[in-house]
Amino acid sequence: MKTLPIAIFLSLSLLSCNEKNKAFDSFDYSFSGTFSELYSIKFTESDTVFVRQYWIRRRFNDSISKPQNNTNYYALINQKEKLKLFDYIAKINLFKYKSEYYKDYCDGSEYAINIEKDFKSKIIFVHSYEAPKKLDSLSLWINNIKQSLLLKETKKELFFGSAEVTMPPIPPPPPPLPHNE
Repeated sequence: MKTLPIAIFLSLSLLSCNEKNKAFDSFDYSFSGTFSELYSIKFTESDTVFVRQYWIRRRFNDSISKPQNNTNYYALINQKEKLKLFDYIAKINLFKYKSEYYKDYCDGSEYAINIEKDFKSKIIFVHSYEAPKKLDSLSLWINNIKQSLLLKETKKELFFGSAEVTMPPIPPPPPPLPHNE
């Protein structure tokens, strides 16, 4: 009879430890390369990641390869890579970085990181060759992971906070054409 309360206490203790050590509540990343691709990726606490491929460069003879433009996908990330990401995010503390690292130049690439944890949220936008190395390392790692994913299309509606700063604004509608009378 005494073992039941002890087992319950230990179970609750382990659950509360996992909550305290959680790397994030929500984490997504968007990347825009002038001549390569534009995508967003959302990592979850499970092994599932979600990807929105907005645009990808095509070779002239490439008409059937994935991913396709303007399509949502899901994929599975292996446990080792998932833990590596969680550990890295916990170690570098994204909340300590500035919200923007920007240099005014055309072309190149840019990325944004959106993290939410413990009722705090932060978006970090990078369009500069002078960003902190830890941010650039995280970006490179995510790009490499994204390239290795086996994507499967999903109809699930996805939201990426990081895309709000990397996506170009929707252009206004064209003015009405004058009527010839």
